Amino acid sequence: MKRNKLKITICILVATVMVLSIVPTVMVAADETNLYEKRQYSGPKIIFDEKVGSGDTKAPPEGKGKPPKPPKPPAVDKWAIVVGCADYPGWSNDLMYPDDDAYDMFDYLVSKGYPEDNIKLLVNGKAKSGNIIRAIDWMNKQEKKETSECVFFFSGHGTTYDGYNDGDSEGTDEGIVATDNIIILDGQLRAKFSTFTSKKITLIFDTCFSGGMDDLIGTYTSETYEGRKVVTACGEEEYSYDGQEDLQNGVFTHYFIVGLYTYSNIEDAFSYAEPLAKGYVSENYGETMNPQIYSTYTGKWEF
Repeated sequence: MKRNKLKITICILVATVMVLSIVPTVMVAADETNLYEKRQYSGPKIIFDEKVGSGDTKAPPEGKGKPPKPPKPPAVDKWAIVVGCADYPGWSNDLMYPDDDAYDMFDYLVSKGYPEDNIKLLVNGKAKSGNIIRAIDWMNKQEKKETSECVFFFSGHGTTYDGYNDGDSEGTDEGIVATDNIIILDGQLRAKFSTFTSKKITLIFDTCFSGGMDDLIGTYTSETYEGRKVVTACGEEEYSYDGQEDLQNGVFTHYFIVGLYTYSNIEDAFSYAEPLAKGYVSENYGETMNPQIYSTYTGKWEF
């Protein structure tokens, strides 16, 4: 009788251990499912400080000897910064497809005549806040004419921040999150792009809350910036979403790039992508995502 009781006790203990070993796996799987759908950021909220700096790319030391020859005018006056942030510190803020978004946008721009040397491609470990800011400074030095064609593309986390005075009238600001978990606010981006000569700039954001990035055309400031398109994956108070294996991109980026290949301009690509991205999120996630476009550019923005 005692042996039977002992066997029963052992069986119960073994069964308990097996159940406990399975439960964490199930929980992680569930967390990962949520993680790879909604691009919701849960990391620290630290604002980029240009005086302190961040990132791992430093300017090379000045050379000795003869002064360098002045650079030749570029053969193709098209410039781009393409950023994809999928791999954040730790694992809880990692995303599935922003790096694929960046590579696909890079390929599209090359197909439209952008020389590879005219594109700063910053993906994952290279997409730290300081590197993004330095890339904008680099592009600012390259574009010299109102007709210079400039593209800024960012796919990754977006977030909000309250109480920061970035020169607009908003109490809550939107921003992009670099892969060092540093936030670059919309007002900081606006200040950087305010010195550009080009009147042909498009800025594309596949991030949560990106509908609030209309600061970049001066919506909440006393100054309006001419010649700009701001394209966003969702509304100001909405999340953006990664696609599933059928898309292998952010939902909006996938359809937007298909639209670009089809139409070669921002407006028609957006008109193509907007209902499809909205429908995909509604059908697959039961959520609302309303892409937005803001413009101070006259006519169609052709590549």
